[in-house]
Amino acid sequence: MILDLYGTNHDERIWEKPESFWPERFRDRDISPFDLIPQGGGDYQTNHRCPGEWITIELMKVVLHLLTRSITYDVPAQDLRVSLSRIPALPRSRFVITNIARVS
Repeated sequence: MILDLYGTNHDERIWEKPESFWPERFRDRDISPFDLIPQGGGDYQTNHRCPGEWITIELMKVVLHLLTRSITYDVPAQDLRVSLSRIPALPRSRFVITNIARVS
């Protein structure tokens, strides 16, 4: 599962002028637990980090290994343009792979 942060944070149904840096938009807004996706940065020991960061990193390692070492596949010609006005922002052809085989 991939969370479409860009699409979610640029949805004009939710955010007025989503392309503008406008922190004042939060001044008089009642924020519910479902409005924002908390992010963190900085040193893990001293600053806030995303609580799911470590499991996400480990899952990305597993998927990267699978795609680069555990299987072979072909990527046919396809339309990989992404519409940023759609949620989730997916390639027009999605992402198609064929002739998938496990590496022995």
